[in-house]
Order: sequence, then structure tokens, then C-alpha cells
Amino acid sequence: MSMGDARGMKIAVVAHCILNQNTVAPGLASHKGTVESLVKLLVDKGYGIVQLPCPEATYLGMNRWWMTKNQYDTPNYRAHCRHILEPTLTLLHELTGKGAQYIVIGIKGSPSCGIYTTTRGEWRGDPSTATGTQTTKASEPGIFMEELFALIKARGIKEPNKVLEVSHEEISQKGLPRETASEL
Repeated sequence: MSMGDARGMKIAVVAHCILNQNTVAPGLASHKGTVESLVKLLVDKGYGIVQLPCPEATYLGMNRWWMTKNQYDTPNYRAHCRHILEPTLTLLHELTGKGAQYIVIGIKGSPSCGIYTTTRGEWRGDPSTATGTQTTKASEPGIFMEELFALIKARGIKEPNKVLEVSHEEISQKGLPRETASEL
């Protein structure tokens, strides 16, 4: 007797902090635990969820300051990102080889997990008291997402069906944007 197989073969590869706000840099968490409305929407739409590791927390720990792409853009940080992506890339290769479709969801403005928008700036020391150089939003991916997409391409893994960027802070303040819901 067959038990059946109900899997939908739809995967959402999400930035770590979508499922675990406890790992964001101090002062930046906008939810108590998960970005619940986005997670619920993914579940309701039949997505399995693959949580990316948090490169910033695994590199600098929980006592880190918030930083910019410029500050994270070092050979050692990029190597760290590639290293911690290994299990996810292996899983994606296997899943897509079995016919799974996947999307990637990053974090707007993140120096690591931004997909279309990151934060740049050259300040040094305590960011709350830094003077001289302001941070700016730049229309480019963060370091971790650059490495993720470069490795997907280099390994011949099928490209994602969709690539989305969300702001957990905006979701907290205004709710899940309609365009995000419609893109899933």
C-alpha cells in the first residue's frame, strides 16, 4: 500500500532573519521571533522553506555592531559566506535535480542579504556616534547574496524562478506589501 507523496516541489530559500529575528544586529529586530505574516503566506502557498545561515552572526557573533557592505567586503568574510553556503547549495542541487522550483527572498538594505538594495558607508567605530560619512542605500546586492548567486551559477544549479527582497521593518510597520503576496 502506497502512502502517497504530497510534496509540491516549491521551495522558498529565505534569509535567516525571516525565520529568526533573534540573530539580527542589536537594535534592528522588528519582530519577536519570525516575520510571521511572510512565513504564513509561504506556508499557505505551499512552499517548503530553506533557511539560509546568518553570515553576520556566524562570522562576528551576537555582540556585533550593524555594519555596511563596504565593511563586510573582505576576502575572509566572502570565504566565510561561501563556506556556510555549502550545505544549502548541495540541497538546492539535489532538489532542483528532482524537479523542485525555488525562489530566493533576501532583506532590503542588508549589507549581506540585500538582493537589490544594500547599505554602503565608510564610518568607523560606534555607528550611533560616527561622524563624517553617512550610510546610503545602493542598488546592488549584499555580499552574501553576491556569493550565493555566483555559486549557483558556477555549479550549474538552475536559477531561481523568482528573486524577492523584503524589509522586515516595513512589514512590521505597514504589513506585508500586496506586491510581495502577488509575486508568490
